[in-house]
Amino acid sequence: MLKCRSHPILLLVLLLFIGLLHAQSSQVLELTLDRALELALQKNKDIKVSYLEVKKSKEKLKEARGNLFPSIDASGQYTRNIKKPVIFLPPGTPFGPPGGGPAVLEIGYDNSYTGSVSASFPLFSKTLYSSLSVAKRNHELARESFRDSKIKTIANVKKSFYGVLLAKSVKDFMQMSLKNAEDNLKNVRRMHKQGLVSDYDLIRAEVQVENIRPVAMQAEDNFQLAKDALKIAIGLDGTQEIKVRGELQYDPSFRLPGLNEALNQVLDKNSTLRQLHFQSLLTKSMIGLEKSSFFPTLIAFGNYQYQTQANDFKFSDYRWVKTTMVGLQLQFPIFHGLSRFAKVQQAQLSHRQVLEQQSAVTEAIKTQLKSILYRIEQARKRIEAQQKSISQAELGYRIAKSRYKNGLGTQLEVNDAEVALTQARVNYAQAIYDYLVAIADYEALTGQEESD
Repeated sequence: MLKCRSHPILLLVLLLFIGLLHAQSSQVLELTLDRALELALQKNKDIKVSYLEVKKSKEKLKEARGNLFPSIDASGQYTRNIKKPVIFLPPGTPFGPPGGGPAVLEIGYDNSYTGSVSASFPLFSKTLYSSLSVAKRNHELARESFRDSKIKTIANVKKSFYGVLLAKSVKDFMQMSLKNAEDNLKNVRRMHKQGLVSDYDLIRAEVQVENIRPVAMQAEDNFQLAKDALKIAIGLDGTQEIKVRGELQYDPSFRLPGLNEALNQVLDKNSTLRQLHFQSLLTKSMIGLEKSSFFPTLIAFGNYQYQTQANDFKFSDYRWVKTTMVGLQLQFPIFHGLSRFAKVQQAQLSHRQVLEQQSAVTEAIKTQLKSILYRIEQARKRIEAQQKSISQAELGYRIAKSRYKNGLGTQLEVNDAEVALTQARVNYAQAIYDYLVAIADYEALTGQEESD
C-alpha cells in the first residue's frame, strides 16, 4: 500500500527534474567580449586538442628520462619435462651401451622451477641522451603550438564577436530605415487623400517600403548567422541561445607602435616563427639522434637466480640453488648497409627544409605586418570621414523631408536622402568593424595572447 502511494511522489519529482533541465537548456547566455573569450579558452576544441598534445609530449619526455635509469625485471618459470633433455657422450665412456658406441644420457628431473631477478644500467649510450634532447625539443614545440591555438582562438572569437556587433548594427539601421520609409508612406498617403501629392509620389513611397523590407529581413538572417559563427568559435552548443552585449566603438586615442618596434615584436613573439624556431631545434636534435647510432654503448647488467629440480611435488624436500652474476656489455656498431648514413642525410635535409621555411615565413610575416598596419590606418581615416558623412546625411534627410512637406521637394529626394543616411551609417559601422578586425589581426601576429 505504501509502495503505491509513493508513485505520484516519484512522478512529481521526475517532472520537476525534467522541467529544471529544460529551463537550464533554454536559458539565454549573455556574452560580453571578455566573457566570450573566457568561455572560448575553456571550451574551444582546438585548445583542448593542443593541451592534450602538451601533456602527451610531457609523458614522452618522462619516458626518455626513464630510459636513463636502471631497469629491473623479475620472472618465474615452471617446466614439466615430458621427455627429459639428453647429452651425447663419445664411445668408450663408462656410460656407453654394452656393445660400444656413443652414449646418450638423460639429465634433469621431471619438474623444474626457476625464479630470477635481472637488472641493467646504461653506463654510456649516446642514443639515450640524444633521445632525451629530442623529447625536450618536442615538448617545447607542443607548448608553443598550444600557445598558438590560444592566440588564434582569441583572434577568431574577437572577429566573430565584432561580426555579430556589425550584423546587429546593420539590422538596426535597416529596421530604422524601414520604419522611416513606413512613416513616410503614412504621411504621403495622408497628403494624397488631401490632394497635396500626386499618384506617382504615393507609388514611389510604396515601392521604397517594399524595397527596404527584404533587405531588413536579410539583415536579420545575417545577424543570426553571425551569432552561430560566434558560438562555433567559442565552442558552444549550437542550440544554446546567446545575447551579445556591446557596441562597435572606436578609440581615437589608441596608437600602435611604429613599424620598426612592431617588427621587433613580431620577430620575437610571433607564434608561427617561434614554432619554426623550435622545429629547427628539433630537427637539429634529430641529426644528433641519427649520428648517435655510430657510437658504442656500454651497459652494466646483473642476474640472480633461485632454482631447483625434482621428480615429485614434495616441496619441503627440495634443494634450492642460488646463482648470481654481474657483467659489462660493450656493443660497437660496425656496418649496417649504409642505412645509418642515409638516415643522417635525411635528418640534415629536414633541418635545411625548416631553415628555408623559416626564412620564407619571416619575409611573408613582415609583408603581412605592413599590410595590417596599412589596413588599420586606412580604417581610421574611413572612420573619421564617415563621422562627417553621417552628420551631413542626417541634415540632408531632415531638409528633404521638410522640403517635401512644404511642397518644395519631391518624393525621390526624400528616398535618396534616406538611402544616403542608411548607407552612411552602415559605412561607419563597417569602418569600425574593419578597424577592430585589423587590430585583432595585429595582436595575433605579434603573439599577444591576453584576452583583453
